Amino acid sequence: MRTHSRPAMGEVALALFFAVLGILWVIAALRMPLWEGFAPQSGFMPLWYGVILTGLAAAILINLFMQKEPGKAEQPIGRPLIVLAAFAAGIAGLDLVGFGPSVFLLLLVLFAVVERLPIIKSVLVAAGTTAVLFLIFRTWLGVALPVGPLGI
Repeated sequence: MRTHSRPAMGEVALALFFAVLGILWVIAALRMPLWEGFAPQSGFMPLWYGVILTGLAAAILINLFMQKEPGKAEQPIGRPLIVLAAFAAGIAGLDLVGFGPSVFLLLLVLFAVVERLPIIKSVLVAAGTTAVLFLIFRTWLGVALPVGPLGI
């Protein structure tokens, strides 16, 4: 009979951190308007992001405690730190340069640096994704996105 392996405390702490973050998003979103008429309001997306983040964190916690084999050797921390720094810069850039350039640069860093995709492919996918987000949120839903000095 196999016993369950003990998960690394860092993995458990990180999963708990994201679960708490998701719960905070849900609580904050419930204080905002969710829906009016036929259009989602400012609390709609944070609510669902919080629900999804909390659910994924719970699934990871369950998996950590249910796995029977010890985990693989720890991975270097470089990539996760790059992702964290890219997201922090992307959030800070929303007010400085606007939604479009901030999201494009965030995606470009994730694709080109973290995932190491070819630069042309990274630029095209980042630009396409940013354009689709603009189309959905600004054009179709009429959401006021942060605008930088370039007006995008």
